[in-house]
Formats: sequence, structure tokens, C-alpha cells
Amino acid sequence: MLYYLRMKNNLTTYIKLPVTTKIFITKNLNILKISSTKGCLYLNVLFLAKKHLIFTKKGLLITFFRLFQQAIIGLNLGFTTNLIFRGVGFRVEMPDKNFLKLKLGFSHFVFFKIPKQIQIFSPKKTRLILKGFNRQFLNQFSAKICSFKFPDAYKGKGILVKNQILYLKKGKKK
Repeated sequence: MLYYLRMKNNLTTYIKLPVTTKIFITKNLNILKISSTKGCLYLNVLFLAKKHLIFTKKGLLITFFRLFQQAIIGLNLGFTTNLIFRGVGFRVEMPDKNFLKLKLGFSHFVFFKIPKQIQIFSPKKTRLILKGFNRQFLNQFSAKICSFKFPDAYKGKGILVKNQILYLKKGKKK
């Protein structure tokens, strides 16, 4: 199937849907359900219209198109986020499939429950790879993990997202 969206400036963008992806519209025409083999996502069209009243109709259309595009990409390819644990003694362990054990320099371990929509891999003890099909939920989960130890402004120790740029402050001068 080939769907296209025509915008005001005669820009036509085509989205190719794989065979495994199916799109449904509810009876009251305000919720769009996109399902695939990995799961399903819902886009609330009415909520978008209320949220973006200050935008023009073109802005609303572009916002909806980008959310729709991210949902299709996520359900077919998926999104990944890499977290790096930088610092002496900062480690990550997976004692169970449902829990994540973090050693972050506290006097205790931090245990974190893993949601069903996210898959976690740890190739090294200082690296964590998160995979999921919902980009917003994945970024929210990784931000929750990063909130336990934000990067230090002087040494750069903490939990970082890969390729995150850190600007370190200078220390005391004598």
C-alpha cells in the first residue's frame, strides 16, 4: 500500500507501508491505530488538534505526519538508545530479565524494573543498549535511568547518552 500526504506548498511525501503494518481508524474518527508484529501504537488526532491550536493547519499537519512516520518506523525497525556509565565503580548488571541492577557509587544498589515494551542488552559492564518501538517511551525510560546520576560538571562522571557533548568546567586555580 502506498499512502501520501499532500501539503499546502504542493509538497507530496510518500510513505511506503510494509506488508506487516496495518492501520485502523476508530468509529469516532479521532484515534488512529497502527499495528505490526512488534506491537501497536495509538495516535490521538483530536488531542493533537487541541494541543496545537496556536499553530496553523499546516503546522498541525506536519506534526501529525511526523508522529505517524515515527510510529511506522518504530513498529518496523525500532529505535535504540545507548547509555554509557562513566566513573570509577559505575556498573550495570542484569540479575534477572525483569530487573536492572545499577551500581552508581551509592551505599546501596539501585534496582530498576524493566517494562515489557523495552529490550535491554549489556555488552559491557559500563554500557547499556535500550531497544523499543515507541520513541517517546524509550526516551522517557532512558531519562529516568540517567536521572539517578547526572554527569558531573567538573569530572564528567555519571550516566551519559552516547555522543552526548559535555562541557566540563575548569577546577580551582592556584
